[in-house]
Parts: sequence; structure tokens; C-alpha cells
Amino acid sequence: MKATTEEIIKQMEQFQNGQSLTFSFPAVFGGGRAIIGLNPQYPAKGEKKYMLKLGKDEVLAEKASPILTSDKPKRIAKWITERFGEQMS
Repeated sequence: MKATTEEIIKQMEQFQNGQSLTFSFPAVFGGGRAIIGLNPQYPAKGEKKYMLKLGKDEVLAEKASPILTSDKPKRIAKWITERFGEQMS
């Protein structure tokens, strides 16, 4: 199911430690998976609250370094929706 930016933001704002959202992408955007989660190093100096990781599959995405971090959920949610990410359950 394609999620809207607003729906993703709403879910991100309700995150508890250890929760995340996983998305798949069409082949035109490289396929693979994206995982949005809370940054475990936040609120250390210079760390952002949310992070986005990418990988060819969920396991690789979990192990990857974040490609995007932000204190504002809109920036990460927009990145997902601009690439037609489909939320996985």
C-alpha cells in the first residue's frame, strides 16, 4: 500500500524504541528496502532523532549505515513518497 507523506509522519511521531517502518521500492528506483527508525544514539550531541537506511533486502537495510537523518519526520517521509515507496506490514 502506498502511504502518503502525512500518514508516514503520523506513524513516525508515534515511534517507541525499537519500532520501525519498512518500505519496498519499484525497480525504476533501484528496488530494495528502506527502513525508517529512531536513531539509537539520539539525543547525543549532533545526532538526529530519525534515520533512514537502505538495502537490497531487509537484512542488508538493517545493517546499513543511515543515508539520511533528520529531527523532522517530513524530510524522511517525503523521500519515501517521492520514490513511490510501498509500506510493508
